[in-house]
Amino acid sequence: MKTYLLLIFFTFSVAFSQLQNGVVNYTFFANGAKKEAKLIFNSSESIFTIKNDLVNKKKVEVTGNEEKSQINTSINLWKDIPDDLGLLTNIKDNCIIEHKFFPIDFAAIKFDTLFVKDTARIISWELLNETKNINSFNCQKARGNFRGRTYTVWFTNDIPVNLGPWKLNGLPGLILEATDSLNQFQYFAEKVELQMEVNTIDTEGFFNQIYITPIIERSKFLILMELINKEVNAKIDSSMPRGVISTTNKTSSKIVEDNNFLEINFDDIKLK
Repeated sequence: MKTYLLLIFFTFSVAFSQLQNGVVNYTFFANGAKKEAKLIFNSSESIFTIKNDLVNKKKVEVTGNEEKSQINTSINLWKDIPDDLGLLTNIKDNCIIEHKFFPIDFAAIKFDTLFVKDTARIISWELLNETKNINSFNCQKARGNFRGRTYTVWFTNDIPVNLGPWKLNGLPGLILEATDSLNQFQYFAEKVELQMEVNTIDTEGFFNQIYITPIIERSKFLILMELINKEVNAKIDSSMPRGVISTTNKTSSKIVEDNNFLEINFDDIKLK
């Protein structure tokens, strides 16, 4: 009888372990741009990565000599940016660390290395009674607010880990789908692979680093965008015929509108 019970316990433990280890491939939409993303996870940790894209062509409207015309200029920004380590979430330690190679000049020849440290498990989720099937997994609907956006997500208790794409976490099952209320940012699980063996995630590169906060990262980004905006306008102006003046971005009060950021505010950090 003891041998039989041990066999049952061992079989259950292996099966449960399998449900807590795996890889999810997501399609990620960010302000209309389609990207490929991947989440590697185990029972308490995950690493979320997004495949780098090339920057698209920029359309510029210019005016001059009482005539209006349009030109196209191709600005190849950051096409050779290295692959970063991604975003590490550790539920046990209540910690998120994101690694980024950050361009420090217009040509993106040189990069700064940023490690942005944040807190996990800060989203207060409302569980809803709606369910649906995603990739053969039974999923439940939930809604929560995070950094100025309201997210509707679908999570599955079939994979009992408190993780999900990007910084979305804290539900009793893995998040397979998420959409903000403005449909600017969306995550859709395309493929889920569960693994029998224990999923050991390589986290060594994330630790013993110099960390900054998400607020400081935002400040660095805005400074870089201001530099790029000035250099782009200078490049456009120098290519115009004499007497033609570019009006692009010169009347805008902000380089990037707040509602285009993934995180709109950091009130949860400021209140600490």
